[in-house]
Amino acid sequence: MPKMNLPYGATGGYYMPGEEPDPPSISKSKFYSRCESIASKKNVKCEVISDLFSNFYSVKFFFLPKLVYGLMNSAHPFVAFCLPDEDGEIGGIPMDFIDFEELAREFSGYRVMKVSELNEQFYLEDHEELRDIGPIKKQVEYWNPITIGDAMFNYWD
Repeated sequence: MPKMNLPYGATGGYYMPGEEPDPPSISKSKFYSRCESIASKKNVKCEVISDLFSNFYSVKFFFLPKLVYGLMNSAHPFVAFCLPDEDGEIGGIPMDFIDFEELAREFSGYRVMKVSELNEQFYLEDHEELRDIGPIKKQVEYWNPITIGDAMFNYWD
């Protein structure tokens, strides 16, 4: 599988040397609305987990007997799913990403990430698109994400 390039802002950093472009962003209200619509269609409850993280938005879907979190990168239309940690909260570090086809089919217009992509090893030196952006590089080096998923859906912002 080819290495995934992380687009500008996917790790939460927004700085381009010599320029100050507007940070990319995804509408959280559209994501939350889509999740509520999907939950209604699937006849399950969902709960918006608002403003806990700046790098991603999250919604808890109550598919009994398990909870599934839907995550949306705040800069790009990347969606992922994970299971809660042992406390029933949004997954710990690293997150327990899952492929959840029942929900994935409902997110047309977004790129639903596969577990194989999210769990791919993250090496900063492999990501030229991040390597030369000083503040982002420092954050990534400090927090040391292990996987692509750790870098894209992170807690450090």
